[in-house]
Amino acid sequence: MRLPAHLQYLYKSMTPRYPKWQPGDPRHRIFFPQFWMRIMRPEENRSIRPNVVRFECHIEMTKNDIKQYLEKIYKVDVLDVTTIIQQGKENRHPVSSEIVDPDPDRKFAYAFLKNETFEYPDIWRGRLPFDELAKDEKRMASVTNKENAATIHRPGLSNWFR
Repeated sequence: MRLPAHLQYLYKSMTPRYPKWQPGDPRHRIFFPQFWMRIMRPEENRSIRPNVVRFECHIEMTKNDIKQYLEKIYKVDVLDVTTIIQQGKENRHPVSSEIVDPDPDRKFAYAFLKNETFEYPDIWRGRLPFDELAKDEKRMASVTNKENAATIHRPGLSNWFR
């Protein structure tokens, strides 16, 4: 199900194109595009240097846009930016093998910081996210076991008749 644009995350919504400069327009104008960047941890089994930060960013952002975004909004000195575009997965129909719903391409940026190091924050504060999931799964299993125990004397009978 596709959500309306005003309910989607900014990184999943469409962004308008750059307005083209034409003769007669003012040279200096302030333009706030709807670009987005989100910080990403390094890929599994791939370590990066302490002065490098990995971002997922809007597909239309250039290296210069990324550098200015970090320097002017977050006041971070950036030495260099490297970008990689990862092609989206092509989902094929199981019978006709046509491409049904391809995933969008993703752009990753590696920002090299000048005279700074970056340490990823510990958002789980020592706990693993799997602990919370395991508790929820146990609770759901106990609820379904209680429901099954209450209806065990009528096996094979649908819930509509109970």
